[in-house]
Amino acid sequence: MSALMNDIYDVIIAGAGPAGGTAAYFLGQAGKRVLVIEKENLPRYKTCGGGLSIDFLQRQFPFSFEPAVQSNVKAMSYAYHGRTVTVPIKRYQVGMVMRDQFDKLLVEQAKVELRQGVAIRTVVEDIQGVHVETQAGECFESHYLIGADGASSAVAHSLNLRQGKGLAAAIEAEVEVAPPIMESSRDRPLFIFGEIYQGYLWIFPKAGHLSVGIAALHPKHGELQATLKRVMASYGIPLDGTPLYGHPIPLYMGKGQIATSRTLLVGDAAGLVDPLSGEGIRYAIKSGRLAAEAILSGHPERYPRMVFREIGLHHMLGIGVAKFFYTFEDLCLMLGAPNPYTTQALVDMLSDRTTMSGMMLRSILTFPLFLLVEAVALLASRVGDPKDRQRIRSLAYLGTIDE
Repeated sequence: MSALMNDIYDVIIAGAGPAGGTAAYFLGQAGKRVLVIEKENLPRYKTCGGGLSIDFLQRQFPFSFEPAVQSNVKAMSYAYHGRTVTVPIKRYQVGMVMRDQFDKLLVEQAKVELRQGVAIRTVVEDIQGVHVETQAGECFESHYLIGADGASSAVAHSLNLRQGKGLAAAIEAEVEVAPPIMESSRDRPLFIFGEIYQGYLWIFPKAGHLSVGIAALHPKHGELQATLKRVMASYGIPLDGTPLYGHPIPLYMGKGQIATSRTLLVGDAAGLVDPLSGEGIRYAIKSGRLAAEAILSGHPERYPRMVFREIGLHHMLGIGVAKFFYTFEDLCLMLGAPNPYTTQALVDMLSDRTTMSGMMLRSILTFPLFLLVEAVALLASRVGDPKDRQRIRSLAYLGTIDE
């Protein structure tokens, strides 16, 4: 598994997360000689909510991620100002994963060399290639380098990439809870609003525990931890003695440089996290594939434009959507949360079939139709069979819900 100084790889990938694993998979499938350097030993824990579209994964990869799916979502729940709304969805559209299993499964599918437990010290790029030195003093060379080493990327730091980056913040915990609480949360992720300024909390079901967390754009010092403990206690989920994992959320601002002539940043290293939802895995996968395609095409210089077109433009619009949402949060939740069309738009966004802006627009445009459907369904149940209400709702919502 070791390499000599003159043993040059086609591509070195720093990091074996979703972005690095995706790039490794497609480069390996194309016959490129690839080395993946991962500072931890797989499987390793990663703080992440872990919500993913099954449809999106099936369109990206020719293999199944089912072994990594801990829970298949049957409904979405939204809590705000003492009210909780639950909207069923079609099964097997959204799954919950743990990143240790997901990342390991992905990189195992790649035809690449993998060095684990190796941290990168520095990177030097010249006209002939890229030189990577590890903390252990090992040196590797390649024609191209993909930086997939997270928000605090050593690759970005070494090459002065992505300066002036924007950051939000999050804290997460994995919690074993009493059976009644686990049962009430099973198969239905809960999003909690109104507890922190420009942010939200979540309770996501996994196979035998809950992933709980909080994220905000501009939290005050100590606010995330205090709010997380207070809100989770109100749901019967005490966090005293539970390890809390904090991590930065890098935001795409359209300013920082994400590539040189031979080095391409992907995923969190490039700041490609959704500015409203905090979703990162889908964009990590997309950017990893774009980086592989740019290198395979022989035109890596096109990568920043590809990222802007496929991801960055939507994220910049998403910053405006986030400001609108948090300015009119109560109104948005009151109008959007009970509307099944909104939840289906959210599912479509997770599957990469619409954007955050598109989801918000669909929520607004379908609200009159939602009111009409509910009124007709209620009237039908009162003048006819009570079951007519659900029949009308199922027909009107085009089979997007299971009840």
